[in-house]
Amino acid sequence: MRKPPTLFVAAILIVLGVIWLGVVELARPAGAADPGSLDGLASLSGAVQAPKPFKAAQVHIMNVDKQVLFMVYTSAGRYRAPNLFPGKYEVTVRKAGFGADTQTITLAAGAKATLDFSLREQAGPGVRQGEFGFTSGAGTDVKLLSYDELYPRESGRVLLEKNCMYCHGKNFFPSKQYHETQWNAFIDLMTGVTASERGAMVSPGALSQPDRATLLAYLSRQFGPGSLPRGLRVDTEFPVDETALSKAMYVEYYLPLDPKLDAGNKQRRTQQPHFDQQGNVWYTDRSIPNRIGRVDPRTGEFKDWVMPDPKADPHGLTVDARGHVWFAETAGFHLGELDPATGSIVRYPMDSSGRSKGRGHSPVVDSKQNVWFTVIQGDMIGKWDRQTGKSTVWKVPTQGAAPYGIDLDRDDNVWFAEFRRCKIGKFDPRTEKFTEYVVPSQPCTIRRLGVDSRGMVWYGDFSNGKIGRIDPASGQIVQYDIPMPFSEPYDVWADREDAIWISDGGQGGALIRFDQRAKKFTYYPTPQITDQPKLAITRDGAIWYTPRSSLKAAVGVLYPDVDKIKTLAASY
Repeated sequence: MRKPPTLFVAAILIVLGVIWLGVVELARPAGAADPGSLDGLASLSGAVQAPKPFKAAQVHIMNVDKQVLFMVYTSAGRYRAPNLFPGKYEVTVRKAGFGADTQTITLAAGAKATLDFSLREQAGPGVRQGEFGFTSGAGTDVKLLSYDELYPRESGRVLLEKNCMYCHGKNFFPSKQYHETQWNAFIDLMTGVTASERGAMVSPGALSQPDRATLLAYLSRQFGPGSLPRGLRVDTEFPVDETALSKAMYVEYYLPLDPKLDAGNKQRRTQQPHFDQQGNVWYTDRSIPNRIGRVDPRTGEFKDWVMPDPKADPHGLTVDARGHVWFAETAGFHLGELDPATGSIVRYPMDSSGRSKGRGHSPVVDSKQNVWFTVIQGDMIGKWDRQTGKSTVWKVPTQGAAPYGIDLDRDDNVWFAEFRRCKIGKFDPRTEKFTEYVVPSQPCTIRRLGVDSRGMVWYGDFSNGKIGRIDPASGQIVQYDIPMPFSEPYDVWADREDAIWISDGGQGGALIRFDQRAKKFTYYPTPQITDQPKLAITRDGAIWYTPRSSLKAAVGVLYPDVDKIKTLAASY
């Protein structure tokens, strides 16, 4: 028998290949890319139709078994969500001006399922589920108002903005319905009239007695018992980049409520994420009783350790090379060390000499495994020495600076944000010399900062909606306006490609990517209305955060590109 000519065989193979590819394409949803998932995980994709055009709707995919939310965005009316845990899901689509019915689906390991949605037009601006009772489903809808409606131009508004709002933000006060006696007690606490280990948050002399009376009257009138919970309406919508958002996915791991520990307040309050060497994510929980917790992103399993002082208020934490977790007590002026293997917790005074007191804030570990920290009330930075096991503190040059966020550069120089004095500080551990950089946009508040791979120091001007960059070599400072009203940049952190990520709660919550070269901001609106006090970025570029003021306490992560997910573990 004669063999077929080579060209003839090739032609047959090509035809068979085309037929095979056609069968595969017919098996896929039209227009959808094949969303690959890690072993043992599932994927979901589908189409979203609506009676009029829309962009970047949020698809909320809630695993009711594990209490883990996956959220992706639509692009050209389609969505795709890989790397979903097996289990039962409730899925809905959220977009301002539209409504959608929730659907349920059960996904097995390795499943690739399809679920389509039809949106209907819905009156009202549409709100996202989040802090202060906001909801877009069942529950109570909170009215969103303009800034001038929330804060009428009456005597007292400027005092509130200057003394209170710069720290608490614009959505804090409309969520409260306090009696005059409660507002009066809070003013006493903030001004130091009521003794507290936290000390005065409003500088002595900032409020005269007449101004204090005016402020109290304004708070009682606008946010008294007869008022309703309200939220800030931002009439300018987030800029939408569907190409970028179509690649992204948020995941939020919701903290469980303990039947005994959380019976009173029925809530948790996460503050700061940090990774250990095993790929777990640690967080502080500032609800009472205070806890240090850990979540395994690969399973969604949580474990908590109650602090020795349940009201010490742990603000920040870090993990050393041994896997021990260090946390700073805001109320107790102690640095804590947790050994996860044994569960033992040791508390060290932040000043071993016993001469100083204050409010601890944020710790960080240097190359020699010493633990550095800020002292927000007391105007100090400090170091716990690995070899001696004792702490030393240094007063910063500017009184009332309120050192807040902290980071180290490649030479172990200590950089810190001066929250109340609108400066960035640097401390050289070798010479024990301070250098301060005055930010151009005076007055301002700065919460956190970060150092990129080139040694440039980035910060967020929380009260003016800007981010800034300091060149330590020249001292030059450059600032960039965030292109949204009411922006409140909390943390500013660089990924491995030196893209700058910003946590911003001012418009309801978004993580923002700033491209240094193109000077471009890309917005990733969060699943819940919230702020995000601190970021942590993995070696693969996943952005971890804690939605501190959200309705549902969580530890969350944004994957800017789901196709680049190699593992769910979190590692620096």
